[in-house]
Amino acid sequence: MTTVLSIQNIHKIFGDLEVLKGIDVNVEKSETIVILGASGSGKSTLLRCINFMEVPTSGRIVLSGKTIGKETAGKVIYNEAELNALRTRVGMVFQHFNLFPHMTVRENVMEGPRTVLKCDKDECGRRASKYLDKVGLGWKSEAYPSQLSGGQQQRVAIARALAMEPDIMLFDEATSALDPELVGEVLETIKELADEGMTMLIVTHELGFAYTVADRVLFLSEGRILEQGTPAEVLVYPKQDGTKNFLKGHGSFRLPEPKLD
Repeated sequence: MTTVLSIQNIHKIFGDLEVLKGIDVNVEKSETIVILGASGSGKSTLLRCINFMEVPTSGRIVLSGKTIGKETAGKVIYNEAELNALRTRVGMVFQHFNLFPHMTVRENVMEGPRTVLKCDKDECGRRASKYLDKVGLGWKSEAYPSQLSGGQQQRVAIARALAMEPDIMLFDEATSALDPELVGEVLETIKELADEGMTMLIVTHELGFAYTVADRVLFLSEGRILEQGTPAEVLVYPKQDGTKNFLKGHGSFRLPEPKLD
């Protein structure tokens, strides 16, 4: 196994509130990790620390064997150029799509490679076509975001992140802002990425999806990893009371039906 991302003793403090209290996780190449936990447990903050939208208060992030930042006098100093380079390798998809309303779908997907990676027009166009086709929206390339459903907009947001060709993808409750009937198309797109071997960390409340897609499930509680293991170990046979109580509040969770030959 090849470790793509190593999260080492990450703490994050906002004022008097310690949100992350020492998170340690190694993420292997092609692994899909689903992060669960109640609201306020630190799930989104952890993702934001990984791509440095929030700077960790302490601890280290190591990407592909390279430690981000430099320790000086007991404090880690981060260079903005280094962080910008990291963000090109760590794609992130949020709850809200944040597409540019004045740009077509194709232009939205081309924008990152054009402005950040300085790709030429042909390469930007190639990537836009490739990743819009991957999410099933090549036929909507000349539409504007306002002409799309919420599920389609989120799939464009996924294509936009993929167009940077990152090493790892982060999904922060990517379906929570969608109407229930639109959730499935986005989850199916993410599942296809998992099947293709994309390395991913996914924050979600969709437990059936977590059971089906995850290689490993982390359960966060009050800023710590309370429990982790395979989907069966955490979702079906949890050991910790905090995990059991959380799952009781999600009574709609059902194991996937077995496939019949």
